[in-house]
Amino acid sequence: MSSSPFLVQLKPPAPEGVVCPACGQGGVTPVGSVWPGIHVMGRYACPGCGKDFLRDFPVGFAVDHPMAIGLPDGPLYNPTNGPGWIHVPLFESFRAPNQEPVKVERIVHRECRRVVILNTLDYLYGHVLLKLYNAPYYLDNHPDVGLVLLVPRMFQWLVPDGVAEVWVVDQPLSKAQRWSTAIDAFVQEQLPRFDEAFLGMGFAHPEFSGLNIERFSGVAPFPMEAFTTRPPHVTFVVREDRLWFPGPVAKFLYKVWGKLGLRGTVGWYHVHAQDRLVKRTMERVRRLVPGVRFSVVGLGEPGGLGADVEDLRTKRMNKETELAWCRAYARSHVVVGVHGSNMLLPTAHAAGCVEILPYDRYGNMVQDISVRWSDRMQLFLYRFVDEFASPRAVARHVHGIFADFQVYFRDNRTNIFSGQ
Repeated sequence: MSSSPFLVQLKPPAPEGVVCPACGQGGVTPVGSVWPGIHVMGRYACPGCGKDFLRDFPVGFAVDHPMAIGLPDGPLYNPTNGPGWIHVPLFESFRAPNQEPVKVERIVHRECRRVVILNTLDYLYGHVLLKLYNAPYYLDNHPDVGLVLLVPRMFQWLVPDGVAEVWVVDQPLSKAQRWSTAIDAFVQEQLPRFDEAFLGMGFAHPEFSGLNIERFSGVAPFPMEAFTTRPPHVTFVVREDRLWFPGPVAKFLYKVWGKLGLRGTVGWYHVHAQDRLVKRTMERVRRLVPGVRFSVVGLGEPGGLGADVEDLRTKRMNKETELAWCRAYARSHVVVGVHGSNMLLPTAHAAGCVEILPYDRYGNMVQDISVRWSDRMQLFLYRFVDEFASPRAVARHVHGIFADFQVYFRDNRTNIFSGQ
């Protein structure tokens, strides 16, 4: 047994604190666990009212919003009034489980009898990566317990060294909200191998400032100390499914095309309009920052930005492309892009960023930024602009980071009491 608050006891079970959602009685009897995908749920029997039920272990988003489901077919209990994007897919998929086979590959680096299992499965790219960011805590603080990672196949390249096992799931993220009987069957087959098993917390927004992204990507991030000596470099992160719009009319029309099912026909116009914004921003930055070089990454067709731009956009992703992108981020003093999970790896490698933040994402501000700095340098190096910001406004912020860096670095990193 562990006294760590960040190790959730799975085996042997520890039902202390679990109460029956139907009658409120404690002292429930643990029966096992269920692993349908995103959620990890304990199965319990209530000695008071006789109700059997499932209840989320406090990991992932269930740290704040644990759900419970009465057996055999409901109801759903949502004691914290958690958001619908959590409980609606959970309960709907519970009532109509997915019986399709799902391949799960087990990769063993070393056999351990005591393990902590970190489940990173999710239907959103950013959620998976943020859960994966929890791994170093367990590797560094619990070396006596083997770390087992449950990851989607597309994230296997980011698994850090030192893990005991990797369980690689061949399932697209779009299907992760389903209640997968195949994933559950795989995990149930593995659990008897362990004498003691815990669950990793899988915090949705772990602390970033102590995170070394090189442990995941193998690419060393931009060193702040080299900011003034390295050739100036800016990388634009562009998406064709979340665009930088020149104004509210363009955004409104884009939404209309989506509702009419016409984005495949006329959506190209908005993609090209975004390219024009990027190109105009580059032109302004060139005038302000002598010798600056540019890279562009993202899922899309390359071309149209000039022969002197390193255009790494592609429609086909693989490990080599991911690494090429990370190397571009790591050369970058600044990365520029629209808010989204596409900014997590760029900001983990680059020195700073300018993010274009849509109004409807204010509630998610900074959640997509892998904040590397814990002092006032983070306020200087991470800039946020309006969703309809002009190329001139974006270029001014990029230039400001280059132009004023020495002063801010001296005031916040040099002229301070050592060790404070």
